[in-house]
Amino acid sequence: MKWLISSTVLLLLLFLSANAQEDGAGWLKRIDDAERVQHMVGEVDQIITTSSGAKRTLSLKSWSAENGDISLMAYTAPPRVKGDKILMREGGDVIWYYMKRRDVTRQFAGHTRKQKVMGSDFSYEDMSQGNMTEDYSAELIGFEDIESISCVKLHLTPTESGPSYDHLLIWACRENALSRKIEYYDSDGLMKTLVLSDIREIEGRKIAFKFVMLNNREGSETAMQYQTVTFASEPEGWIFTKEALDRDVK
Repeated sequence: MKWLISSTVLLLLLFLSANAQEDGAGWLKRIDDAERVQHMVGEVDQIITTSSGAKRTLSLKSWSAENGDISLMAYTAPPRVKGDKILMREGGDVIWYYMKRRDVTRQFAGHTRKQKVMGSDFSYEDMSQGNMTEDYSAELIGFEDIESISCVKLHLTPTESGPSYDHLLIWACRENALSRKIEYYDSDGLMKTLVLSDIREIEGRKIAFKFVMLNNREGSETAMQYQTVTFASEPEGWIFTKEALDRDVK
């Protein structure tokens, strides 16, 4: 009888574990489907606040295509970085940086993806859109409210070819599957917290217009605010090539 009870409990635990993993994967796919777009063009202001309270603002224009697998960011201000570009291909696995004032293009090696972008609290791998269902495995933890919004909470573990983090915790709205908060962890604990807000409907899609990355260890933060966004037309393919990085893109 004890053996039968133990076997029943074990089977129940396995069933619940399998369902949790399946539900987690299902929710992660919903988030991916809600947030990945076929192509997009946007203008963004980026405000970096250091731990001492000093601020600096950068502006950029961004293009993406092929469901976010390729993207280009071109800085438009301030003058010191105007014309600098970051090209990401293969979901962020291939990254090129072009520095206009030196007319130099260089490719980033794998380990440099963890470096800060323009001194911000976003790393290069944070900026790459990628495919979350390919980059992470997901476990459903439960449901919590974020600022009175009912959210699903998932534990994400990077796949072998995924990002460098130990794991992520993500909260996404249960109604529209848009991410509202993401915590990034390494082996020592919580590193950064991304808060997404200012949800708007543009051309039939809902997206977050504001992203704030809080550096939990350094006390700095970086806010990214969309000024314009459109999904209406696909950018020309030539802009997503290394050879085009020294050319003007409008």
